[in-house]
Amino acid sequence: MKNTIKNTLFAVVALALTACMTTNEVTGRSQFIIIPPSQDAALGLEAMQEVKKTSPVVTTGPLAERVQRIGKRIAAISDKPDLAWEFVVIDEPVLNAWALPGGKVAVYRKMVDAFPNDDDLAAVMGHEISHAVLRHGAEQMSRAQMQSLILVGAGVAVGAATEDEKTTQLAVGLAGLAAAGFVQLPHSRKMELEADHIGTVYMAKAGYDPRAAVRLWQKMKTMKDGNQPPTFLSTHPSDDNRIARLEGRMSEYLSYYQVR
Repeated sequence: MKNTIKNTLFAVVALALTACMTTNEVTGRSQFIIIPPSQDAALGLEAMQEVKKTSPVVTTGPLAERVQRIGKRIAAISDKPDLAWEFVVIDEPVLNAWALPGGKVAVYRKMVDAFPNDDDLAAVMGHEISHAVLRHGAEQMSRAQMQSLILVGAGVAVGAATEDEKTTQLAVGLAGLAAAGFVQLPHSRKMELEADHIGTVYMAKAGYDPRAAVRLWQKMKTMKDGNQPPTFLSTHPSDDNRIARLEGRMSEYLSYYQVR
């Protein structure tokens, strides 16, 4: 009976992993995504509606119009121009921006104010637009769901083998730490670097100077408080790593760039 439970759990997980692997048409990378593309827009819309209820979202005025102008220009030349794109400003002193599935993008006021040059802000917008195009949000949610299933399976398997509750709890806890340290965080860093690259391609094709992407991370490095965690404990790569990668491919980005 014990072996039957374990074998069934492993079979279910293996089947789910195989069935939900897809190749991203932009990057060529294999992605594990449970959520179908048709649901991305609904998830993003629902989340954005909740944000609007709980945060000071700005959709009109010079600040919002600037973000919308730059965002729409980049989205129009992206690989998914037909997404239900929406660009808003959150009026809070936070140095951040994010993208939801389906093309919902928000930039915080402090981020907009920190980059008065349109090329620099385009680097921010291109990065977030890329997250939406590459379906990174759906990929993260899918991986979180699968991680939960695997942790439950680990607990059942260990419990069936040992019949000891404390050992089971310890096994599940260690599995969670391993998943975060060796799967979730490195994978998040990979997605950030993808968004850096594709976002810089997009901004250049839209007529924004791609060299601003390097300036973005140079300035972000100086604006941080110095208490950033080591790269191996962060969901984001180090600023120096991002800068080096962008500089290494700058000739490619410049080949797309034409001033409009």
